[in-house]
Amino acid sequence: MKNLKKILALFCAVLLLTGCLGKTDSEPEKKTETTGQAAETEQTKEEGQTEEGETTETRETDEEGKIKETQTEKDETQETSETATAETDLAETEAVDTEFVEPASSEPKPADANALTIVIDPGHSGVVAEGSEPLGPGSGEYKAADASGTRGVSSGMAEYELTLAVSNQLKAELENRGYTVLMTRESNDVPVSCVQRANVANDAGAAAFIRIHADGSENQSAQGAMTICTTPQSPFVPGLYASSRSLSDCVISNLCEAAGCVNRGVWETDSMSGNNWCQVPTTLVEIGFMTNPDEDMLMQTAEYQAKIVQGIADGVDAFFESE
Repeated sequence: MKNLKKILALFCAVLLLTGCLGKTDSEPEKKTETTGQAAETEQTKEEGQTEEGETTETRETDEEGKIKETQTEKDETQETSETATAETDLAETEAVDTEFVEPASSEPKPADANALTIVIDPGHSGVVAEGSEPLGPGSGEYKAADASGTRGVSSGMAEYELTLAVSNQLKAELENRGYTVLMTRESNDVPVSCVQRANVANDAGAAAFIRIHADGSENQSAQGAMTICTTPQSPFVPGLYASSRSLSDCVISNLCEAAGCVNRGVWETDSMSGNNWCQVPTTLVEIGFMTNPDEDMLMQTAEYQAKIVQGIADGVDAFFESE
């Protein structure tokens, strides 16, 4: 019995000892496993951090790409906008230039002198045209074809000589200004009737017909210059009244201003056959009185004649500028 107890006690001790040894062997393995899991977890964490870092870098790269892409889109949009603006500005400039080709003005444009023909008629002649002519187209009233004119009371010069001298100077002045100028006569020994004089202007299609005369009166104190044109009621050339009156106004105002003589204005009458037969704007200029002793002598001077010529030419310019 005692031996049986000893055997049981020994067996228990062996079992106990065996159990302790088994427990000791298991724990390190478990610890190692835990340590391995921890290491693996730590490694995974580090790899995760790396992946997260790569993800962050990728996100940053993507964001930079988006920023660049956005900036590129902005640049392209701005460039497109600038191009459109430039094209719009160019179109507007071209439109202005096209509009600016021919800029708009309320003021009349001066006529081109090079395209205009002026006919000058030196009044009367040394050889008087014989016969008579109708007062105007279709008129039953007749007048002398021409007359000898007046003569200077102090100078003794004939009117036809004075009118030719002034007309020659006026021709030169107007040509210097660019006009084409024709004369109804160029010497004192050619007879020219009033109708023939008018027809020179009509046949040339003249822009203006300037008739140069000198006045005479029984009253020797009469002085000054005037112009003569047809009336608004003219039975011969009613459509020319406005232009003929304008030409007469321009010539007399400029003549008297340049010469400093008395302005006797414009006389409207339908009694002048040379005016009635003319189909272009016409004025007859009485440059002064040869029956006035002082004015007669004044008109013989080169200085005063130059002033008369200057004034008439200025009047012609003013007439075309007002058209």
